[in-house]
Amino acid sequence: MIDWERSESEFLISGPDEISVKRRPRVAVICDGCGKSGTKTMRHSSDLCGDWLCRKCAMNVPETKDRVHKAIAKFNKREYSEETKKKMANNLSDRWKDPEFRSSVTPKISSNMKSKWKDEDYRSNISSKSKEKWENKEYRSKIIEFNVERWRDSEFRSKMLEIQSSESYKKKISEAHKLLWADEEYRAKMIPKLIKARQNVKRVSSLQLTLYSILDDLGVEHFIERNDGEDDPETKIGPHEFDCVVPRINDTTLLIECNGLYWHSSTEQIANDKAKSTYIERYHSSDYEIKYLWEQDFKCRDKIIELVKYWLGISEMELVDFAFENVEIRDCPAKDYRLLLSKYHYLPNAGRGGISFGAYLGDELVAVCVFSPLVRQNLPWDKKTARELSRLCIHPRYQKKNFASWFVSRCIKALNPQYKTIISYCDTTFNHDGATYKACNFKLDGEVKPDYWYEGIDGWVTHKKTLYNMAVKMGMKEKEFAEKLGHKKVYGKKKLRFIYER
Repeated sequence: MIDWERSESEFLISGPDEISVKRRPRVAVICDGCGKSGTKTMRHSSDLCGDWLCRKCAMNVPETKDRVHKAIAKFNKREYSEETKKKMANNLSDRWKDPEFRSSVTPKISSNMKSKWKDEDYRSNISSKSKEKWENKEYRSKIIEFNVERWRDSEFRSKMLEIQSSESYKKKISEAHKLLWADEEYRAKMIPKLIKARQNVKRVSSLQLTLYSILDDLGVEHFIERNDGEDDPETKIGPHEFDCVVPRINDTTLLIECNGLYWHSSTEQIANDKAKSTYIERYHSSDYEIKYLWEQDFKCRDKIIELVKYWLGISEMELVDFAFENVEIRDCPAKDYRLLLSKYHYLPNAGRGGISFGAYLGDELVAVCVFSPLVRQNLPWDKKTARELSRLCIHPRYQKKNFASWFVSRCIKALNPQYKTIISYCDTTFNHDGATYKACNFKLDGEVKPDYWYEGIDGWVTHKKTLYNMAVKMGMKEKEFAEKLGHKKVYGKKKLRFIYER
């Protein structure tokens, strides 16, 4: 209805008689549907009759909604000259550059889209239309070309990179992915697609790289898959490809598969693994033997090395003789020493990281020493002036008398002078007695209460943090995951704490 009181105060129109006198007069109105106030231009005398509805209420009337949609469709079918299109685009672009206009319009657009997106019919309709458009090669090439052109704009690129590198954006994306991945239906739909994508795009896993490096260290001939080139043809047998192929003298050829826990626990991948195993057993059992290494096997100290040596009948690893003066000690990034730790340290990960030094013979890394920030058990010491020697690992082929103490002493000398105190622990459970630290003038400071780890049915041990991380990866609790693997909790012996003051 028309609000004559407000019409008079705002537009100087007090009644119907004055409307016919003026040309296209404007009046104040109140929506008969929701009571919202607004204004209306009176184009015909017939506008005085009937109810007045705001745009939102009017669109709830089927006849009005149908009439508007037909008008929009008719408008969209109009053909514009290139000049007119450009003019319209420039006009919209100029308006959008106005912060006031943008701030007034954006919330409305966002609110409107959110409410629309809640409607399943609307969502499925948009999805099907988008899919239909994207299947059109011409449309797809236009969109790609448009995005490429935008990305070439340095201003746009720097703005997008700034947004994507912000912690708030990363957190938002991470939370969105976690929320999606927590949905069982979404996960069940995505896992087969991801497995298929991984099969189509070859990616050599970190487990495979560790195995290949161990075989190199042992001097064993083997054939592998590659990220940076064609796979060795020996890895393809019939319709299947295998992670590693190792010829054996007077015996069947060894096929080694490296299985990550997450991917190889899915229904689709289990079926694929079974098909490969059945194919070898049924048609090539006289030529090949297949063995499996699981992700948790790589977390146990020396387990992979001992298994491979057992499968190949190797008794010892040949030692390399070298002179200390030929060893260069320099900064060692985590990407260089991570593989060495994964193979030969009883804690196979890089831990907290920190300041790391490597011992190099030429380009080969033969030892690493990592000084990490202090943790809770080190609280009596000042974090700014103290570090923990958290990782010391020497390649087994380069074990030599006094090399460990020689290496640690030089790493401490290379450490920034601000660090006055070096703390280190040795676990007597693994027969460590601190001989290396004593040789470097560390002093025994005390004992730390025993820790626990997990022991598998085969007798190999897994560090508690390693098993916890794998449990998190599988979406399980530590205890639940340990029971699934058949691991039992075992408490070890005391740890010795050593201190070096300089």
